[in-house]
Amino acid sequence: GRTGVGTRLITIQKLRPTLGIAIEGGANTKQPLPRVIQIQKTGSAALSDLEVGHVILKVNGRSMEGLLHQDCARTIAEAFKNKSSSTIELLVTNTKRNIRV
Repeated sequence: GRTGVGTRLITIQKLRPTLGIAIEGGANTKQPLPRVIQIQKTGSAALSDLEVGHVILKVNGRSMEGLLHQDCARTIAEAFKNKSSSTIELLVTNTKRNIRV
């Protein structure tokens, strides 16, 4: 895959009952990969380095490429609900810094 430029792995500790992020995008939209548009102060994501504007490339190693919006959202929600791990790992990129079209 195209990793390297501007990508980073963010580990979110499941310290709160909700993840607390809102995303836009998916394979069926103009924004083909899910982008974080809101982070709730009361959610687990607020305690991590995740930022509004980050584009989520992978969730726990699973690529978001080609997934529809609802499938991206479901994958993220299920990764958070999964009791076998106390963390969720998001590979993100900040598109603002390096737009390559």
